[in-house]
Amino acid sequence: MKIIKGNKSGSRSGEATEVIAGIAWYYPEQWAMLLDVSVDRNSLETTHEDWLRLAEKAMFDIKRSGISPRKVYVDVEKLVAWCKAQNRSVDGAARAEFVQTLLTEKVEEG
Repeated sequence: MKIIKGNKSGSRSGEATEVIAGIAWYYPEQWAMLLDVSVDRNSLETTHEDWLRLAEKAMFDIKRSGISPRKVYVDVEKLVAWCKAQNRSVDGAARAEFVQTLLTEKVEEG
C-alpha cells in the first residue's frame, strides 16, 4: 500500500515526490486478540515477537528501496468494528485496506 505525497516528478515547482508505505503495527497486548479474530490466523506469526522481527525487517527493506515506511498503529478492536461495518472478515486484505485508510487519514491531516 502506497500513498504518494508531494508533487509528481517533473513538476514546475521542482519538489520531489515522496512515496509512503503504511506498515501495520500491532500492540503486543492485542496480538492474541488479532489471532482470535483473523480468519487467516495460520498466515500470521504465532507470537508478537516473531511478527515484530519480520515487521522491522520489512521497514528496513522498504526504506532501503527509497520508499518512506510509516508505522500505522492498529487497535484490533477498531479493526474488528471497521470490518463489521464493511461486512468483511478480518483477513490480510481487510487488514491492509484498514491500514491504508488510517494512513490516508493521517497524511491528509498533515
